[in-house]
Amino acid sequence: MNKKSRITPVDFLYGACFALCFFAFMLTEAFINQRSATLLGTNNVHMIYTSGLVCTGLGFLSFSALRRCCKKERTRKIALCLIGLLCLTASLLLLITQEPVIFLICAEAALLLFGHIGGCVYYNSAMFFVHNQYLGRIIGIGMGIATLLQFLVQNFASHAIIFIISIFFSVAFVMYFIIRAPKDWILENPLPYSSDTPKNLKKVLPLIVAVVLMSLVAGMIDSVLTAFNAEKAYDVYSGVRLFYALGLILAGVIADMKARNYLPLATVCAILLSSICMFFLSEEVSYFAGTALTYLYSGFYVIFFTIMFLDFAPKSRYPELWAGMGRIVRSFTVAATILPALKIYDTVGSTALAAVCCLLSIGILLVLLPHISRAVTPSEPRKEIPEQQEMSPQERLRLYAQYGSLTPRETEVLEKLLTTDDDLQEIADSLYISRRMVQRYVSSIYEKTDTKTRLGLYRNYMNFTTD
Repeated sequence: MNKKSRITPVDFLYGACFALCFFAFMLTEAFINQRSATLLGTNNVHMIYTSGLVCTGLGFLSFSALRRCCKKERTRKIALCLIGLLCLTASLLLLITQEPVIFLICAEAALLLFGHIGGCVYYNSAMFFVHNQYLGRIIGIGMGIATLLQFLVQNFASHAIIFIISIFFSVAFVMYFIIRAPKDWILENPLPYSSDTPKNLKKVLPLIVAVVLMSLVAGMIDSVLTAFNAEKAYDVYSGVRLFYALGLILAGVIADMKARNYLPLATVCAILLSSICMFFLSEEVSYFAGTALTYLYSGFYVIFFTIMFLDFAPKSRYPELWAGMGRIVRSFTVAATILPALKIYDTVGSTALAAVCCLLSIGILLVLLPHISRAVTPSEPRKEIPEQQEMSPQERLRLYAQYGSLTPRETEVLEKLLTTDDDLQEIADSLYISRRMVQRYVSSIYEKTDTKTRLGLYRNYMNFTTD
C-alpha cells in the first residue's frame, strides 16, 4: 500500500477554487476602499474598511448558521445559488452607482456575501484536503497567484471592466465547482465525531490567542497603509505588493515541513521583522522597505491562520465553523484595531505603534512557544513495539487508518467494512448518512489504500497488521 505521494488534478481544482475565491474577495475589498475615497472622501475610508471587515466576519459565521438551519441538500444548493447571484448583483451595483447610500449598502452586502461564500470554500477545502501533505503548498501558491492576478488587474487593466469580469467568472466557477464537485462534503452532513472531540478545544485555544495578537499587529499596520493609499500618498497596490505574494508562497512551502512545526517559528520571525518596519512607514524614502517587510509578514500571517484552522476543522464537532475561524478572528480583531491605531499614529507617530507591535510580538512568541520548541528540538527516535506485545483490534485499525491517511469519518466506515458483513445501505443506516455518501467514503478508502474491492481491502489490512 502506498501513501498519496503526488498532487492530483482534483487537488489542483480545489486549490484553484480556493485561490479564485481569495482573488475575488481581495479585488472587491480593494475596489470598495478605492471607490469609497472618491464617493465619500478619504476621511471615511477607514470607517468603510472597518465595517467591511465586520461584514466579512459575519458572512463566515452565516455559513455555519445556514448549514445548521438547512438540513436538506437541495435547500443548501438553492441557498448557495441565490447567495452567488446576490453577490454578483451587489458587485455590479458597486461599479455603476454614484449614490453614496446605495454604494454603502452594496459594499456591505458584497463583503457579507463574499464572507458566506468564503466560509463555504474554507469548509469544503478543509474536508477535502484533510491529511493532505501538500495542503500548505496548494493553498500558499494558489493565494500567491491570486495576489499576482490582483496586482495585474489593478495596475495594467481597465479596472472597472476587468473588475466585474473577474468577479463574475470567479464567483461562477466557485459556485459551479462547489455544487458539482466530486466528494462534495459540503452538501451533506458528515459523520459525527466521538465524545473525545471537545478535548481538542484545549489545543486550539493558543492558536486563537496567537491569531488575535497577530491581528492586532496587522490592524495597526493596515490602518496606516489604508490611509496612505486613500490619500494617494503611496500606492499600496504597486510593485511592493508582490512581496505579499512572495510571503504567501514561502509560508505555504514552509507549512508542509515537519508536520507544520516550522510554520509558527517562521511566522514569529516574520512578525518581528514587521514590527521593525513601523519605524519606516512615515518616511517616503524608507517606505518601500517598510511596506515590503509588512507584506512579507502578512503572507506568513494569513497562511498561518488559514492552514492551522483548516487542519483543525475536520477534527472538531463543528468543522463548518472552525474551518474559517482564522478569518473570523482576523476580521473582528482588525476591525476593532484600525481606528484606535490610526488615532495613535496621528498623535505620536510610528514610534509608539512600533513599540506596541514589538510587545505583541513577544506575546505571540510566548503563546506559540510549545509549537516553536517542537521545531527546534530534534525528533526523538521512534520506539519499537516489543514483539511480544499484542495490539488490540482498535489499535490495529487506528494504525492502518493513520498509515493510509484516512479521515476519522473514513475510519468509521472502514471499521464497518472490515468487521461486519453489512452492505452499503446497512452501513449508511447505522451511521445515519445517505447511501451515496457511504459510496464516496468507500471510494476514497479504496483510492487511499490502493485496493479495488472489499475483499482486497480486507487482505491489504491483514497483510499490514501482520507485518
